[in-house]
Amino acid sequence: MSRTVGPYNDVATARVEGAYELCEGSDEGGRPVQILTLGSTSSKDPARRGLLSDTVAWAYATAGPEDAPILVADLEAEQPYVVVLKDPRLRGADRIMDRLLALGPATGPLPVGAAAAAQRAAHQLAAARRSAAPAAPAGPASGSPRGAAGAPGSPPPMTPPVVIIAPPKKRSQLVPILVGIGSVVVILALVVGVWVLLSGGDDPSDSSAEPSDTTTAAGEATGAPSEAAEDGAPENEVPQWDPEAPQERVGGTLFEEGQGTRTVAYAGWPFAFRVPEGFSCSESGQSAVCTADAGDSKITVGWEACAGSCPTAARDAMREALPYQPLQEFQNGDIGVSERTQVSGRWRGALSVFTDTGDGVFHAWSSVDVADFRSDECWQVFNDVLNQATAKAA
Repeated sequence: MSRTVGPYNDVATARVEGAYELCEGSDEGGRPVQILTLGSTSSKDPARRGLLSDTVAWAYATAGPEDAPILVADLEAEQPYVVVLKDPRLRGADRIMDRLLALGPATGPLPVGAAAAAQRAAHQLAAARRSAAPAAPAGPASGSPRGAAGAPGSPPPMTPPVVIIAPPKKRSQLVPILVGIGSVVVILALVVGVWVLLSGGDDPSDSSAEPSDTTTAAGEATGAPSEAAEDGAPENEVPQWDPEAPQERVGGTLFEEGQGTRTVAYAGWPFAFRVPEGFSCSESGQSAVCTADAGDSKITVGWEACAGSCPTAARDAMREALPYQPLQEFQNGDIGVSERTQVSGRWRGALSVFTDTGDGVFHAWSSVDVADFRSDECWQVFNDVLNQATAKAA
């Protein structure tokens, strides 16, 4: 059964090998992709996550013209994954999965240290012997070092492991290289930062010196309504749901005509939004909590003003305050979305939208924690908040 996962559509499982799941789907541009990820339980095993990181580094280092490119690799996510372009003419994510299977068991916790090295060598040796099985003489492995026909028996199967084990040694050299590159980047960033402070820090009237006074965590109240009143927008004005809003989607579907919904609109808010009629909502400052299923399913929607021109640092602070990190970003960072399905029976996600109204920028956001059968409804809420917020753009 196909599904939408973040920015990827028509996602379906193609192969499962213990801790590893390989899915196929398409990205926003319609390109076919393969998504290799760890299972929810295996994602909590540091050794398993480390093995995936090492193997992805190996895939980058050994990629050739016959290998499909790696498009995205988020190895720090709650459930790490790597996305590879799917091309029938090229080797895809299967080569990464096959490498993982050659380096350790597909299920169960992985050992660490010397035990891990020994186990990986054993798996490589077994894989090499399996590949050489048609040419190997019959009989137990502990037999004579010469085959039945008098040809050497042991040396040929021992040669492949040397070749297979070599890449991990090469990968270990990647760490100091990355550390060196990271050090150079940090030094350059510090130099640029000092230059910016020296060149632009002399003006005491610069309004950019006060973002910390107006930037708040998601869901906290700010002084935005009273500021809007001073600009001529009454603080008690109730927004109207806009039927002419865009019809964009970050995933899932839109509310259909005739579908049972209720419109939620509060005084002083920059936008209204809709939720399924089974949810009841209550306002708390600049956020609203909508619940169903006796409180077991919860949708939270809110907004906050972003000071000045809403620089990148301010946007990052607001977005990082949302749960279910990291969010996939689109449209130069104006939109972010995430979904989580690791917990059986639950669907969770977050949405972030920045809108420039011409008079200022506001951040509309939503987070959900619902029973998984309501995931389609939550995508509809996300899409409705997205379109109603972006409809206010100048």
